[in-house]
Amino acid sequence: MKLEGKVAIVTGGAQGIGQGIVRCLAEEGANIVIADIDMDNANKTAREVKAMGRKALVVEADVTRPEKVAQVVKKALDTFGKIDILVNNVGGQPEIAPEGAGAATPMAPMTMPDLPDELWDGVYSLNFKSQVLMCKAVVPLMKAQKSGKIINIASIAGKSLNAGALAGGGGTGSSLMPYGSQKAAVIAFTRQLAREVGPDNINVNSICPGFLYTPAWKRGTERMWEMISAAPPELLDATPGLKDIKGPKDIFLNMVNRLTPLGREQTPEDIGRLAVFLVSEDARNITGQSINVDGGVIMD
Repeated sequence: MKLEGKVAIVTGGAQGIGQGIVRCLAEEGANIVIADIDMDNANKTAREVKAMGRKALVVEADVTRPEKVAQVVKKALDTFGKIDILVNNVGGQPEIAPEGAGAATPMAPMTMPDLPDELWDGVYSLNFKSQVLMCKAVVPLMKAQKSGKIINIASIAGKSLNAGALAGGGGTGSSLMPYGSQKAAVIAFTRQLAREVGPDNINVNSICPGFLYTPAWKRGTERMWEMISAAPPELLDATPGLKDIKGPKDIFLNMVNRLTPLGREQTPEDIGRLAVFLVSEDARNITGQSINVDGGVIMD
């Protein structure tokens, strides 16, 4: 096993992409600290880890708050004595309904001035601030031990202004501008941090997932389905593809089929397998990179 005896913190490890990463790291021998606010799913995932013969610690923590980040690190050290791996997975679209969203339609999306400050603040806290706080807390420990692996989960939305932005959760128009902007910030932060801590034998990389039917995507497609269901018949007749959509998941699968050369959606374990590689010694000379796992949507 590639990670036997290693200790990994995974933020947002209770479900979705984080859960897939937890499973894959544990399969390769790592002991896991799950930092999340969803205790039911976090404990279920921890039981999976323990069933593999690994150790698991669940810490209830909103990692957008510095004091909660400090608690995660302290409990990890008290339990395991070290931190070898940090996966900053917390992210997504906050559950805030932008003003004017109710008036938006698939043919008349929102524009940037429609977006409230609360949306920008929420996206910043979830997708960027949380990663900065976790790195600030963990990097000094990794420097002291002269080793460490950090993965920041970004998105193809941080690289593309069109198809890639939709990976953020099925929004319309500029509603995804905050998400794409913060994921671009994650990519830039990853590169700069990798350069700074490289001399201390710390690798820092980011993973850019493509289309996964995460809770954010589910919420987004449900909103889009409401719009489509309320649209007049003449609009449906005039818009290619809309008449074939029978529910929220169809919106997602239609996007995957149209925009993904491989024609299939990604799974959390697809992200987890790349995470295992990046935190193993197989990738010891890879740092500062942002790697897409998206079926070929973005090719760079």
